Order: sequence, then structure tokens, then C-alpha cells
Amino acid sequence: MLIITSAIFAVDAMSAGKKVAVYVEGDMSRADKSIVNSSVLARLSGNKDYVAFERNKSFIDALDKEQDYQVSGEVPEREIRAVGERMGVDFVIVVNAVISSDDFCHMSARLIDLVSGEVVKSVSLKREYTGSDVLSNMANNVAYRLINKKSK
Repeated sequence: MLIITSAIFAVDAMSAGKKVAVYVEGDMSRADKSIVNSSVLARLSGNKDYVAFERNKSFIDALDKEQDYQVSGEVPEREIRAVGERMGVDFVIVVNAVISSDDFCHMSARLIDLVSGEVVKSVSLKREYTGSDVLSNMANNVAYRLINKKSK
């Protein structure tokens, strides 16, 4: 009976999916970053391969504390990996979004395996920026393309 119970729990744990944290960086407001972050997390919900990391705010706060804004506006990948490992996630989705002076939104994202450091997948989009709904739609599309096995 003990072996059967252990086997059931092992199967449940394996089918739960890998934990993923999301980090958004780029030259945009905190509110716009929140829109992008929420859209990526919403796309992750219900996915059986990946599970959104439930303490995402803690992840972002930890990265913000370690970020060196004097040198650059971007967090080095090694810091993202280190914080992700400390927080207990398996993967990190890093989204870089910029609204350029010519009113285009450039959004790129990568799915990073924290154990190996491998960039599992990377995607990039560019669209005319007409409002926050563009950010939400782009983030949703980027997340879909990162986690969907059939997407390129």
C-alpha cells in the first residue's frame, strides 16, 4: 500500500509541470511592465508543462534589489539565474519590452532553463504601439510561442 501511495504522489508531482518565474525589463513604465507580466502569467495558467511561480512579486523584488542601474537598465542573465535558483523555480521567462520613439513596441523574450543555463527558446515581435492593449496582446503571443512545443 505504501509503494502504491508513493507512486501516485510521484506521478502527481511529475505531472504538475515545471515552475516558471517571469521577469519583465525594458524602457517602459512600471505599470506597462505589470501589464506584460500579468499577460504572460495568464497565458501560463492552465498549461500542463509549466506552472507560473506563485510568488512572482518576491522574484521581482529580489532582482530589483540586485540590479545595478548605474551600469545598465538590464539585469544580467547570471543574476536572473541565481535569483531563480534561490527562489526554487526551474525556468525563467525574461521579457524585454521597449516602446520606441517612433511609436513601435519591440518585445523579445527567452525561456531559460536554470539548471543548464540553456536558452530553450527565444522569440521577438515588433508592432505599432497604440495603447496598453498592444502590450497585453504581444505578451500573450510571446508567452504562447515560448511554451508551445509546435511554435517556432
